[in-house]
Amino acid sequence: MNFGYPRSIARRLGRVLATSVIGLALLPSPASAGIKCWVNRDGVRECGNVVPPEYAQQGHEEKSKSGLTKEVTGKAKTVEEAAAERQAREAAAAEAAKQAAAQKKQNELDRVLLATFSSEDDITMARDGQLANIDSQIKITREHIRKLNESLDDMVSKAADEEKRGREVSADLRKGIADTRQQIDDESNFIRNREEEAEKIKSKFATDLARFRELHGATP
Repeated sequence: MNFGYPRSIARRLGRVLATSVIGLALLPSPASAGIKCWVNRDGVRECGNVVPPEYAQQGHEEKSKSGLTKEVTGKAKTVEEAAAERQAREAAAAEAAKQAAAQKKQNELDRVLLATFSSEDDITMARDGQLANIDSQIKITREHIRKLNESLDDMVSKAADEEKRGREVSADLRKGIADTRQQIDDESNFIRNREEEAEKIKSKFATDLARFRELHGATP
């Protein structure tokens, strides 16, 4: 059939038409396209070729012609859900950065520890030296407090004698009593501070010793 065209042109047109027919046959038809299923406002499951716009954000399943699930599209995230996910990612990133900073700090502490001490005995000697220095300060301060108490007792006794005799206690004596009591309080606070410092030193060196052993793979 050449419709009056020359034979060569007719053959060429025939090939073009055949190719077009094959191409059209290969195009997916609505019947062969995937079936999409969704849930309507009443909670009823519905299926069709196209998800209605009002349900497009709720998520749906796409099934093959044989009924097998080909793809599941999740429900679109709300603004609140997206914000919550972003906050969770930011929190995770902040925690990771915090852990990285802590590890970096620990690595630096380890470097200093190993550079400062070459053995467990070195750590013990350094600790004992610092504790001995604090203990010496405490002993000297206690002796000073003892002398201050003796002086205070003497001044209080003089003030009591003056009152027994009906005399007014002098301003200098009252000031001396007040100043001495303040000195005793200050010296007592100094001792408490040194004792707290000694406990911190013990704790620090205990941590250093444990870490030193860990780094060297040693057991206590």
